[in-house]
Amino acid sequence: MPPSEAASIPAPLGRLAAECAAWQAMLNVMGEEEQALIKGEADHLSRLNASKLAQLNTLNNLANARHEILRAAGLSADHVGMNTWLSQHGQPEHRSQWQQLCQMEQQAQAMNLRIGKLIEMRLASTRQALNVLIHATTTQGGLYDQAGQSVAAHTGKPLTAA
Repeated sequence: MPPSEAASIPAPLGRLAAECAAWQAMLNVMGEEEQALIKGEADHLSRLNASKLAQLNTLNNLANARHEILRAAGLSADHVGMNTWLSQHGQPEHRSQWQQLCQMEQQAQAMNLRIGKLIEMRLASTRQALNVLIHATTTQGGLYDQAGQSVAAHTGKPLTAA
């Protein structure tokens, strides 16, 4: 392809490196999130969620720009369209970057599933602890009085025995 023709083609190729870097940053944040959940470090999660949201916005913007370029070239704005574009205009290093990007996307999906399971486990544990506390307060008439002093369980006769 002549250089003038190559220069006139809107190229998502230059953006592939930026998109790969953004996916790597997202995987790093998700890895930190996974470790925080494993270690029970809930205080780290809000900071990580803010960072994760910023990375998601960056990834969304990069993907939208790539999709617009593909649509402008008359291709579908998906993996098939990108593969077609690469077969027509890409170099081997671009195909390699695209494959890397697709692999990181799959890694993020798998990691997201693991994170979801960890969150479910933490929530189940929290629900179980709350149920124990609620049961203790309802069967013992409360653990604290109005002044905040602990109260012993009532040992009187049940109402059915009176």
